[in-house]
Amino acid sequence: MDTIVILDSDKKWIANYKRMLASVQFPFDCRFFYQPEDAIAFLTEYPVAVLACEQDMSFMSGKEVFDMADILSPDSVNIVITENKDVAKTLETINGSRVFRLIVKPFFMAEDIEKPLREALEVYHAGKQEEQQYKKKKVQLEALQQKLAKLSGKLEEKRRRYDGIFHAASGIVEAALDTACAELSQKESEFAKQACGRMLQEFMGCYLFGQRGWNGYMKYLGQLFHRPQQGCVFQAGSQAGEGVPPEIIDKVGYGMFLVGYLSQQLLEEYQVGAALKGGEDGYVLQMLCRFPQDKDVFRVRSAAARQFLGHLAEKILGSLAERMAAGVNGQGFAIQLVYGIGGNRQ
Repeated sequence: MDTIVILDSDKKWIANYKRMLASVQFPFDCRFFYQPEDAIAFLTEYPVAVLACEQDMSFMSGKEVFDMADILSPDSVNIVITENKDVAKTLETINGSRVFRLIVKPFFMAEDIEKPLREALEVYHAGKQEEQQYKKKKVQLEALQQKLAKLSGKLEEKRRRYDGIFHAASGIVEAALDTACAELSQKESEFAKQACGRMLQEFMGCYLFGQRGWNGYMKYLGQLFHRPQQGCVFQAGSQAGEGVPPEIIDKVGYGMFLVGYLSQQLLEEYQVGAALKGGEDGYVLQMLCRFPQDKDVFRVRSAAARQFLGHLAEKILGSLAERMAAGVNGQGFAIQLVYGIGGNRQ
């Protein structure tokens, strides 16, 4: 049961409080004190929901009691009882303490004290409930932080693994490119090596940090390649429905990246469209890139460098699918990739 402390140095008023509350059958544990030190000793030992204190006492003012109560029982709701003789002192108490209500004496109706006490109890319970919710949320937050720390540790471990594999693979690719780029100029060779490194990096990202899901890939690839204000359009859609296997999504995502990246690196302007379709036997990814025919839109002036990068991308795309068809004309190129269901990840 909630405990209410009522402190008043006038014993007659203590008797009045008891009589009024008894007349309304006030169902709470009320403790009455007329000496401040006794009330303070009780606050030290027991939890108190409401403290109603007379302001004008001889040996200790109500403000002094409230100041001590704020330290001993900070959750208690404070009520000032006063005869309003010294308005300035009353205002000082109200402004300097956590005072909820002011009761002015004399009063003769039981509800004049019962109602403020009940309202103070409601405030007390609301505060305790809020405190419990805060503690619960704090515990939940700590659990989430621990979980996040574990996940961060796993991610960091995966990043270290990724970096090691990527650097090793990069060395192999660079060594192979030195031979493949022998017929290219130094500038063309540097461009090819940089482009291949980016392709490799994205490949590692897809397969080590993959599983973005279709919507994740669409948002990511759109951020990379969709620049309509610059004449660069990248759009993709799926007619494959739900439940596309993750290994297919990774291959589709990387395939669309290659076409978008190839277009971005080689062309000033482009329109890339991609559509994924599903069936009983597998999935088909159709990609089409168009560019203006009436003006020079090539970023890379060297036809040899463009051809080298195109052949490389075509070989990688072919390795991602069971079958591939490709076509090129003067104003664009088209690629179709067919993925089987249940096949091995490439």
